[in-house]
Amino acid sequence: MTTSTATTEFDAREALRQHFEKNALTAFDNCIELLRQRDLYLHALSKIEQGADLTGELPELKLVNKTVAKKVVKQLIRDTEKAAALVWESPLKIFTTSARSRIDELSLLPSFDALYTAKSNSGAVKIAVKTWRRNLTVSVEGNESACHSVHGQLVMAGIRSNFH
Repeated sequence: MTTSTATTEFDAREALRQHFEKNALTAFDNCIELLRQRDLYLHALSKIEQGADLTGELPELKLVNKTVAKKVVKQLIRDTEKAAALVWESPLKIFTTSARSRIDELSLLPSFDALYTAKSNSGAVKIAVKTWRRNLTVSVEGNESACHSVHGQLVMAGIRSNFH
């Protein structure tokens, strides 16, 4: 009689792809929310510069003059733009990140391209995230051994971050 041996195959490349897809969906949503905030601040700045009375909606404006209000709103615009760019950064030191955005004439939303690169003793792994409208694609490049190594580093970094 033969007995079956339970075996499972682990695909590190697919695990990395799923991890980065989940993170990219979150980053995309956070980035769009930050860009909405920026647009609100730009609208408020435009209204302040036109001399509109916004104290009904922003009672805090009663406490400051127009110059200070404009300065604060401009700082809020800069802060949200910076935060929107940072959502694509990997918090893990094993990855170097390069990200860029562009506006396509055919879409209301910006498109984002992020490239995450990690090096291991087995080689480099590159994970590319691309968005167009609300569509998101993630591709993983690297040999199987490097993918296993980088996935292991990713898991260990996640475990370490839970204990700190």
